[in-house]
Amino acid sequence: MTGAKFHRWLCAALCAVALAIPHVARAQSGGPNLLKNPGFDWPAQTNGDVCAPGWAKDNAITPHEWVAFWTCKSGEELNQDLINRAPEFRVMTVDIAADRVRSYPTSASFFTYRSINRSAGLYQIVRGVTPGARLRFSVWVNLLTTNSDVLPLSSSRQPGGLQARVCIHTTGAVFIVPNLNDPAVTCGAWVRPYDTWGEAVVEATAASDTVAVIIDTTAEYPVIHNDVHVDDASLTVVGGAPAAQQPSSAQPSAAPAATIPGVVVKTPTANVRAAPSFNGAILASAPQGTTFTVRAYTADRQWWQIEFKGAPGGLAFIHNSVVTPNAAAQAALGGNAATAQQPATAQTIAGAPAQVVVNTGGGRLNVRAAPAANAPILGRIQNGASLEVKGISPDKQWWRIAYAGGADGTAWVMAQYVVPNAAAKQLAGLP
Repeated sequence: MTGAKFHRWLCAALCAVALAIPHVARAQSGGPNLLKNPGFDWPAQTNGDVCAPGWAKDNAITPHEWVAFWTCKSGEELNQDLINRAPEFRVMTVDIAADRVRSYPTSASFFTYRSINRSAGLYQIVRGVTPGARLRFSVWVNLLTTNSDVLPLSSSRQPGGLQARVCIHTTGAVFIVPNLNDPAVTCGAWVRPYDTWGEAVVEATAASDTVAVIIDTTAEYPVIHNDVHVDDASLTVVGGAPAAQQPSSAQPSAAPAATIPGVVVKTPTANVRAAPSFNGAILASAPQGTTFTVRAYTADRQWWQIEFKGAPGGLAFIHNSVVTPNAAAQAALGGNAATAQQPATAQTIAGAPAQVVVNTGGGRLNVRAAPAANAPILGRIQNGASLEVKGISPDKQWWRIAYAGGADGTAWVMAQYVVPNAAAKQLAGLP
């Protein structure tokens, strides 16, 4: 158990809070834990949609420092919903299901309902590792897999073959979704700890100063519940070169290795923005030569999503015209240098959902009960947030969005303050 988690646990115990804590984290051997947030604690972050890069997925909520991934639909899978449905991710707490949290107060959780995903999980990129170090990655896993919907959901009846494993990408070259077939990836054995906590472990030798640790899951059958819970992760040096210190939080981040997708500012200065739009709030102005690690790109290939510690969730955007992508980024983009630096016309990503991105320039956007400026305000959404589109008003001035606070699960936002993606434009008949 980490020091922070122990102090929170001790405080709760002294205050006589009645919480069931079934396990206590076991101390890990092999030196300091190189992971950030190994206990999957708050705060949480909203992840991008890996099947529509550049757009957020509102129900992909993970503990900070951990990134969600899953397999996207392709071919015939696009016409049915049992295979490779995107899982939902959330932070599990002891007050919801104490037996699915190993160490107080939280674990990471993700699941599919009446479906399966061939590969889904979490990863974290770890920098400051000494090349040649022998690493051990461990995480505790608790699986619930059942074709029964009878409450309480405490046992795996009629299981769907859910299983988990952990992997280490020895160069850390992860772009949006880990390629588990990459020769640089080493994976441990599959484990199936149903309704209990079991440890998944793997060892590998770092091939660069950056690695990625990956928690991967799969299932055989689309049963009602395939739920995964993970807690108490560790990455330690068990042999070879000694561990190095984690890099400081100073901006800009250090230049990524050549195998990690990145972009370099080529103009005298370049604006780093909160949203993929020239109206997006400017978070910083980066000087020429600044290098950023990239995580994704927008559907029209005009904006790179970059790692930036000064942004909410640690992610921001920079325009393609002011940067030069390295070879790894060009390969991920699927084009040569000329194509990457001079994008062609916007392209639609297959299966991308109809969404709009809030583009207020920094302020919050009013969500209203009807498509009118004097309609009641139901809430306010921050700049840069992605919203699922359900329709558009006849005059094209208002978008109807999915909104839990609306009378029918929908609400309205003004079109002039959002940017639609290609799927939304198609839905609304816009050019």
